[in-house]
Amino acid sequence: MTTSAPAGVAPSESLPSRPNPPLPARPTTVYVVGFAPSWADTPWEQSDSHYWGMNALHKLAPDQKWNAWFQLHDIEEHHKEDMEEHIKWLVAQPMPIYMWEEHVEKYQLPNAVPYPRELIVAKYGRYFTNTVSWMIAYAIEAAFSKIGVYGVDMAQDSEYGNQRPSCEYFLGWARGVGIEIDIPPNSDLLKSPWLYGYQDGGMMTVKYKARLKELAERREALERQRNQAHEAALQVMGAQEDTQYWLRAWSQEEAKKNGDST
Repeated sequence: MTTSAPAGVAPSESLPSRPNPPLPARPTTVYVVGFAPSWADTPWEQSDSHYWGMNALHKLAPDQKWNAWFQLHDIEEHHKEDMEEHIKWLVAQPMPIYMWEEHVEKYQLPNAVPYPRELIVAKYGRYFTNTVSWMIAYAIEAAFSKIGVYGVDMAQDSEYGNQRPSCEYFLGWARGVGIEIDIPPNSDLLKSPWLYGYQDGGMMTVKYKARLKELAERREALERQRNQAHEAALQVMGAQEDTQYWLRAWSQEEAKKNGDST
C-alpha cells in the first residue's frame, strides 16, 4: 500500500536526489505569482501559504517574501543586460531556485535545485508553453490543497494570450484532483464572457473596469511625463534666448573695445 506525501511536499520520487533547501513542512496553499498587474492583489503574509516567484519578478516585488523561485530560462540568454546582478540576487536567497538540470550544472548556484522535468512530463504530458504551467504542475505534484495564480492575466489580445490554454489545462487538472483554485477577478484565466447557450450578456465587467482603470492610470502618468517634458523644454528655450542676448551684448561690447565701429 502506498502512502501519499504530506501536503505541500512532492512525493519522494518526484524530488531531486541532490541535497537542496526543502520546502517548509505542510503548507496548505501556494501562490504562483507573475508579472501582470494582478500580482499586487496577491494575499501576502498568510502563515499557511507559500509564495513562488519567477525570473526577474523580484525587481517588481522586492519586499515580498518568497518560498521558492523558478528560473527555467537560461540566465545567459534571458538576462543579458543584468546577468551579474540577477545571479547575485539568486545566490543570496535562502530558498530553493528551481532550474533545468543542465542549468544547475552550468551556473553552479549553491541553492539551485533541478526541476524534475522528465517525471512531470511523464505524468502530466507535454502541454507546457510557459513557466507558469510548469509551476502549477509542480504545485499539483506537491499536493497543495489550494493553488492561487496571481499576476498571470493572459488577456487574449496580449502577447501572452497564446500561453493561456496551457495554464488553464493545468488549472483544470488541479480542480479535477480536488485542489481549490484562486484566480483574481481581473485575470482572464478560467473566464468566459457568458454561459454558452444560456446567456447573451457578458460576465467580464469587473475585468474590463479594472483594465480601464489601469489604462487610465497609465495614460495619466504618461501625460504627466509629457507635461513635465514640455515645461522643461520651455525652460531650456528661455535659457537659450537669455544666453543669446548676453552673447550679442558681450560681442558688441568687445567690438567697441577693439575700435570696431561697425
